[in-house]
Amino acid sequence: MMDKVQGYFGRNMNLRTKLLLLFLALTLLPLSLQGVVNYLHFSQTIDRKTEQFTIDIVRQINTNLNRLLKDFERLSLLPLYDQMVLGILGKYNAPMGSGTWARSDDYLKMKLYTSGQAYDRPEIRGIHLISNSGILFSNLDSLVVKPVWDSRPDHWFAELDGSEGEWRLLPPHKPSYYTGSQEEPYISVAREIRDPGTLQRLGYILIDIRLEAFGQLLSNLNFEQNASLMIVDSKQRLLFERTSTGGLSAYDQLLTHGQLQDYAGNQKVVLEGKPYLYVQHHSSYSGLSVISLTPIAVIQKESGEMLTFTLGFAVLCMAAVAILAVLLSYRITRPLIRLKHNMIRVEQGDFSQRVAHFSNDEFGQISRGFNRMMEEIDRLFNEVLLLGIQEREAELSALQSQINPHFIYNTLESINMMAVRQKHAEVSDMVTALGKLLRYTIDKVDRRVPLQEELAFIQSYVRIQQVRYDGKLQVIYDIDEAVTGCLIPKLVLQPLVENAVYHGIEGQADGGVIWVSALKFDDELLIIVRDNGKGMAQVEIDALNESMARKPSNEALRCHAGDRLGLNNIAQRLRLMYGEGGSLSVDGSPGQGLAVTISIQLQPKGE
Repeated sequence: MMDKVQGYFGRNMNLRTKLLLLFLALTLLPLSLQGVVNYLHFSQTIDRKTEQFTIDIVRQINTNLNRLLKDFERLSLLPLYDQMVLGILGKYNAPMGSGTWARSDDYLKMKLYTSGQAYDRPEIRGIHLISNSGILFSNLDSLVVKPVWDSRPDHWFAELDGSEGEWRLLPPHKPSYYTGSQEEPYISVAREIRDPGTLQRLGYILIDIRLEAFGQLLSNLNFEQNASLMIVDSKQRLLFERTSTGGLSAYDQLLTHGQLQDYAGNQKVVLEGKPYLYVQHHSSYSGLSVISLTPIAVIQKESGEMLTFTLGFAVLCMAAVAILAVLLSYRITRPLIRLKHNMIRVEQGDFSQRVAHFSNDEFGQISRGFNRMMEEIDRLFNEVLLLGIQEREAELSALQSQINPHFIYNTLESINMMAVRQKHAEVSDMVTALGKLLRYTIDKVDRRVPLQEELAFIQSYVRIQQVRYDGKLQVIYDIDEAVTGCLIPKLVLQPLVENAVYHGIEGQADGGVIWVSALKFDDELLIIVRDNGKGMAQVEIDALNESMARKPSNEALRCHAGDRLGLNNIAQRLRLMYGEGGSLSVDGSPGQGLAVTISIQLQPKGE
């Protein structure tokens, strides 16, 4: 299946569509991946910071609560250091319910004392000193509190029994010592008052605290929708709760679902099918726990906003990328499409097609290359056409002016017989050599000939030159018998010997010597033509070797060493016939002659 899909995309889809899909894949995939990663990272970071922020708030609330309670605890200790208070409480030490009444001056003294302690403390509803007999001294008027109070009906008062003078925090309650029926619940800090010397209990002190005091601790906090804060004591009794909605109490929901914990920590809980972040911090000093209950939806609100923003931004980016991808793919493939249309016209035989190019990039280079190729094809086409015409004209001319070669041979033979009868041996030798040269050049149509035949042709050529130079030209042959049958290109040695004669030996008074050597070295045939003539400068030799090593142009064939065009022609023939297996090189120095070496890679038999 995958191979079919790849085959479809590889064979049937055009380049513009491929580039478009490639651009979209290379841009949209990383962009989408980055958006997902950024959103997940941002969401996790926000959730983690929100959770930590909630934990810090709960911890700070508990710290502030401890500071407030410590202040009330110190306030409850002050009567132990006041002898007047201890003395008055000691007077009324009869059992509760005995019907004892306090003196008016004692009421006045205690009222002044408690009023001073409650001064400028609006969070305190009342400070009450209660003797063992039930006489109640308060900063409040007798119209607000009862002067004599029996604590036995109030079950919460029993928590002070056995406290051994330790302070206690009483949960919200409505004390019965208030005369009004509309009194709100209060939280009380209470303590037994014992004689410092005898440790005998003298009474109690109760500091009634308005619930608003706890609300003031939260006044600087901004509660999210449906978020709740609770304060519970060590027995998990609710002291205070604040929620932003008037729905079912979060404390009641926790109790109903059994999610109220007795340890500090944070976790996720589910109430009424909704997930919440539950954070609890416990105070070892007061035994109170501050609990925060925040909906997960509230915590993830910013994450949702980030998701909406990310999706919107991603859609805009994708649209922009898609537009850019379409424009870019069109821009890239437009030159190729033009080139394709031109190539179709070329296939139909129109070689005049050219591609307009306006850039220097790869497409511009391809367009320029196409134009050069078409110019070359057009030139070669016209050249081949012209050569065909010229060839037909040459064939016609050859047919018109053809002379039977045997007539020439017979004529040369007649001249030779006349020279023999006239006893002109040199003329006879020259005519015989010329006949062999003519027969070799005309009769041999093969491209390659054995080395021994090429040497015989050279010997005929040398006889003619020796007559011309009156015996001043000497040629020495050093031929390995093993290579005489090796095939070499026809007429490849004569130009080398001719160059040695005309450019090396000619002009020297004493003539010169030419050495023609042939040997086999490994799998190579080496043919060396060397003379002891004038030689060449190294600069000229290097230029000549460089000229023969590259493909010659018409201009190059007219350069380097005057008439040595034959060397370039031979080098070109060797390269065309043998490739890298055939080469021609020149070596020598001024006054020391010149050596020309032909190297031919020998082929195995049968090739």
